[in-house]
Amino acid sequence: MTEQSNEVEFLVNALAASIGRQRALYAGAINGNTKRTKLWGEFGYPDGLEFDLYYRAYERNAVAHAAVHKLLDSCWTDSPTVIDGDESKEASKTTPWETQVTKLLKKHWAKIKDADRRNLIGRYSALLIQFRDGREWKEPVDRNVVGRLKDKSIVRLIPAWESQIQPGNFDIDTMSETYGQPVKYMFNEQPVGDDGTYGPVRSVDVHPDRIIIIAEGSEDENMLAGVPLLRAGYNKILDLEKISGGSAEGFLKNASRQLGIAFDKETDLNVLAKQAKEAGFNNIGDALNEKIARMNRGTDAALVMQAGTPSVLSVAAADPEPTWTVAANEFAASIQIPFTILYGQQTGRLASDEDKTDWAKRCNTRRWGHQTALITSLIERFWMMGAIDPPSTGEVTLAWSDLLAPSEQEKIANMQAMADVAQKTQAAYGTPAITQNEIRAVGELEPIPENELPPEVPPGDPLSDDETDQDTGDTTQ
Repeated sequence: MTEQSNEVEFLVNALAASIGRQRALYAGAINGNTKRTKLWGEFGYPDGLEFDLYYRAYERNAVAHAAVHKLLDSCWTDSPTVIDGDESKEASKTTPWETQVTKLLKKHWAKIKDADRRNLIGRYSALLIQFRDGREWKEPVDRNVVGRLKDKSIVRLIPAWESQIQPGNFDIDTMSETYGQPVKYMFNEQPVGDDGTYGPVRSVDVHPDRIIIIAEGSEDENMLAGVPLLRAGYNKILDLEKISGGSAEGFLKNASRQLGIAFDKETDLNVLAKQAKEAGFNNIGDALNEKIARMNRGTDAALVMQAGTPSVLSVAAADPEPTWTVAANEFAASIQIPFTILYGQQTGRLASDEDKTDWAKRCNTRRWGHQTALITSLIERFWMMGAIDPPSTGEVTLAWSDLLAPSEQEKIANMQAMADVAQKTQAAYGTPAITQNEIRAVGELEPIPENELPPEVPPGDPLSDDETDQDTGDTTQ
């Protein structure tokens, strides 16, 4: 009876909290302004954000689309090296297991990258693994069959959007290793954005063995706690649309030659209205609109008037750049992409070295964190199901290239600078402060073996005719 009372109390508290959130929403607590409770409504911002809004922004807004692909393409500029063991094993010879896994992943990199793209837009995305095991998707994977077929048991990987994958019942057994995780998923095969005209419309139950959830930012492993890339800066996306769209609309209205007709006081409007009706128009306004529309359809049309004076209705267009730049900087800050990295080529400014370094650090962090966890979980799923053998060390490490590494041009510049130091120290002290192999190391070139280095230059001037006795130091002509 006590346990039942606790459950009832818990549900009542949850309901009260939900009601409190709704009241806070209407009181303006969501936007944080208690004085102007309808501030977001006046600005045109939605109170709540759902997947459809993120997806529509990605599909139709240039800045949002560019932000997603700038981060995605920079982080997936190359694929990692799979290592059987820790990082110290990277320098040793490639093992057959590493070769097998690298070959298997090579066929699926595009699907893995696309699943990550969908994760950036929604709270989560999914990667479905279609196994050739002779069972329905709602059933556990037959590991015996997969173990016999090995990597040939993997038919394909299927990336899925948030709206296509919904969690089913959750594991509520606190003694279970999968406590709090869904015991099944529901996969909607209908493509996102399709009304059922072109794609299949059906839902399939999927067992957790056959699916990997990608929820960046959900460190508590709750798929619903993922953080969409566009969430923090969504309001700024709307501002950018209003600024650029309003500027374009103002330009169009000025270019369309909207005219105003001023009649003098002697003009009899009743006579004009009568003539307009006789010509088949409802009133004088319709008649004037028809004449002006016909004039605007041609570049060489003329407007002849007797009693009225036409004037062009236009205003001086405001420069949208300062306002647009403020909103663009706020959006760039929300997604942690330097302004000059995201917009540099469009505004005529190139990214500074500091911006490039910050951006490389951002991408390196994501590669070594989120992307490593994604690929490692996929490899672990493969060997748990029997598609590949487990690593001999029981540990998998991914080695990514360092995006902070100098470019070829920078390597050459560094070698030139070090060679200049060597030349000047040689001239000043007779011995260079930097060796040849040290300069080659800066350019990431292979060192020259010691026995192939040029011989030491004997002291003295090699161009002089003087002969020096090494023992006595006497000089003869």
